[in-house]
Amino acid sequence: MKTLLFAGAVLAPFSSLAQTTEVASVTLPEVVVTATRTPVKTSEALAAVTVIDRAQIERAQATDVAEILRFEAGIDLGRNGGPGSFTSAFIRGGESNHTLVLIDGVRVNPATSGGAALQNIAPEMIERIEIVRGPRSTLYGSDAIGGVINVITRTSDKPDLGISLRGGEEDTRDVAANLGYGNGRHSLSLHAQHLSSDGIPSCAGATIDRGYRNTTLNLRGATQVSEGTRLSARVWNSEGNAEYASCGEFGSLSNQDYQNRVGAIDLSLTPSQHWSSTLTLSHGEDDIRQQQENFLGEKDVVRTVRPMLDWHNIVQVGSAHRVSFGLTGSREDVDAISFGTVIAEEREIYAGFVQDEFTFGRHQISAAVNLSDYEGFGEQFNWNLDYGFALRPSTRLIASASTGFRAPDASDRFGFGGDPDLDPEEARNLELGLRHALTEHQSLDLRAFHIEVDDLISVEFDPANDPDIDFGFRAVNIDEYRNRGAELTWRYATAQWTASLSGIAQKPEDRSTGDLLLRRAKRSVTARLTRHFGPHYMGIDLLGSGERRDVTADTGAPTIDPGYALVNLSGGLRVHSNYRVQARVENLFDKKYETAAGYNQPGATVYVSLSYAL
Repeated sequence: MKTLLFAGAVLAPFSSLAQTTEVASVTLPEVVVTATRTPVKTSEALAAVTVIDRAQIERAQATDVAEILRFEAGIDLGRNGGPGSFTSAFIRGGESNHTLVLIDGVRVNPATSGGAALQNIAPEMIERIEIVRGPRSTLYGSDAIGGVINVITRTSDKPDLGISLRGGEEDTRDVAANLGYGNGRHSLSLHAQHLSSDGIPSCAGATIDRGYRNTTLNLRGATQVSEGTRLSARVWNSEGNAEYASCGEFGSLSNQDYQNRVGAIDLSLTPSQHWSSTLTLSHGEDDIRQQQENFLGEKDVVRTVRPMLDWHNIVQVGSAHRVSFGLTGSREDVDAISFGTVIAEEREIYAGFVQDEFTFGRHQISAAVNLSDYEGFGEQFNWNLDYGFALRPSTRLIASASTGFRAPDASDRFGFGGDPDLDPEEARNLELGLRHALTEHQSLDLRAFHIEVDDLISVEFDPANDPDIDFGFRAVNIDEYRNRGAELTWRYATAQWTASLSGIAQKPEDRSTGDLLLRRAKRSVTARLTRHFGPHYMGIDLLGSGERRDVTADTGAPTIDPGYALVNLSGGLRVHSNYRVQARVENLFDKKYETAAGYNQPGATVYVSLSYAL
């Protein structure tokens, strides 16, 4: 009740603003780059794409990027507790390591088990998020089976200064600042944030909070060397400490230091009016260091270092024809110690792709092929073909077919029960779509998809295995899954109102048993509604998720995570041209729910922020 009263007190002033402020200016995302690695208008992209812009990110007042992604239907999250807890994302029913995460186009997935550390990506650093559903291995290589999430960080090309303070329950304290400079030819910007939270007890029935500390820096600079030549550099670094717990009879309290870092230098050239070329040298690190000793008296360490060289080219053949091609070379270095298993491996990866995009009459085609060579199992060929047909200017039919793969990682090959001779996991995807502009301000996007993945890697026990090799456990290519479903998204935007409604119905199942895959809902729906009053706003977000199969945290016995519904309220008031106050109520009705069996999620919480921008 106190939360509801506080929410009413915070948001009530906004109800009278409609008569006293000017009409807001709403700018919708116009261009997406992740789907094809070339600029494409969002209304013309053939792939299933979602763009979350800066305005949406600011309204979310989220602790990490995962809290923003959960309000996208078709993205299921599994979270082992509160802020900073290990978080998995499942797109279109795929495995968590079938979601490729990029920061400014650079891969951040570790070369060990699990997906990218979404819980460590601070929203204050993000300009927009581009989500592409379906395989995109032709452009990005391994892991891009369920989809790709590209987090594009903030930059500034003009003088600016800003600072924001946010506080809330669980003794959450968040301070962020940004400084920028630009004069047309040169630019430099710095964004910094520090977040601390006492958190919540990770396990159901527990009473000890598990806290989280995160410090993130994002530095970007660019200079126009000459006409047609631009040099830019960027560094994103997130580090801190996360406390967590393992649940069950033998559960324990633990904490780990972490660091996630991406650095890159880009040299962009325009050799001719129709040809642009970019050479990118990047360096990524994912480092986790356990602070407690295991039963062997050792502290576990998992570290991935990935230098990469990428050469990307776009050639405009005509007004309606574009060809792009590129080459990449990288090396993955892994150093890990986990319960006595030591991994010290490196492998080299080379890939090349060609993509052709063209439009003639009412037809639009995008086709790409990729050949990758992974040290350890050899070559992998992938392709995708997207076709669009304009029934009329406002309506387009879309058909797509594509393949994808995930290369066995270092843990699969050399970890507990690992097998160096594992085959890659391979995917095949078919998709039909309809995109229709109902009016100038609203649109519908309907997608039906069918995806199959073979040779899934799992660790299994077999008494026939050598008991001296990991007690008879062995990694094998044995499983396969299939998911069939449909997604529907409706969007509406005017100067006064923005709204969206999206839902998915799917059946992600293990084909060998017929069981639904763990932690993936058959149905989910999300809705957003925001009313703008000039520079002020009020908003409501809704999320409904069906029940999900799971296993208990202690014994691994089958269980069910019940379905749940969440309601969030938000509001923002610009009290001066430079000052803004925002408030957000999470989980308004204090629903108890779990996205991973046995692990708590936050109840009703209130956050308030004050920001200044020059």
